[in-house]
Amino acid sequence: MEADRLITLLTPTAGKIRAVVRGARRVKSRLGGQLDVMNRSSLGLVHGRTFDVVTGAQTIETFPKLKGDLDRIAQALYLMELADALIPEESPHPGAYRLLLDGLHHLNESGLNPAIPRYTELHLLKEAGYMPELQRCVACYSELVAAPIWYHPELGGVLCEPCGRQESRAFGLSITALKVLRFFGKSRLVDAIRLRLELPIDGELKSMLRVTLEHVLDRGSNTGNFLDHLRLLRSHKIHTESSSIHP
Repeated sequence: MEADRLITLLTPTAGKIRAVVRGARRVKSRLGGQLDVMNRSSLGLVHGRTFDVVTGAQTIETFPKLKGDLDRIAQALYLMELADALIPEESPHPGAYRLLLDGLHHLNESGLNPAIPRYTELHLLKEAGYMPELQRCVACYSELVAAPIWYHPELGGVLCEPCGRQESRAFGLSITALKVLRFFGKSRLVDAIRLRLELPIDGELKSMLRVTLEHVLDRGSNTGNFLDHLRLLRSHKIHTESSSIHP
């Protein structure tokens, strides 16, 4: 029905599921307002033929500071888009749920921090089974002991100098960037955001993780492209304000 709405849910125990909200588009719908994008809610579900059906909803968190800032909204939507793209349906991924929830909490309470998207990108790759190899050369399996370091997204990890120079699609990765990636890989988000990412290192990590994600997903990110456009507008002193985003 035209008044119904199909939504995607990320749950702590059942993974990602799609469900129908009957009459959600009606003005007087009791459920529509409870299921806003980025809301954390407790839901009642019944199994349907094709999709589960939402029978009840109670909002737990709405992240008001996040939703009141365009830059934070854009970053949160980007993380949610990645989780949706990387996590298969009906496969429990409690780590991905906690990862996304932690990211939203930090964006809501602390604001923008480049460590949040970089950490989340890396750990969503890990949750999906595509964690880059960061310790040994993926071609000769030797342990990396000295610079320069190379990275190859299609091979899924780092390369030593001799192997890297033989791969036309490999690109250089600084020792500092590699150390940050290794630190992120073994740390909690609360510890990762304490690390101050200088702009050149963040740019290096962003490029490396983006090409990895594009290779894994075989496409780019719509919200990631929007984020780039938003930064371009900011750099030209064009200011936009937004009080809400509607799904």
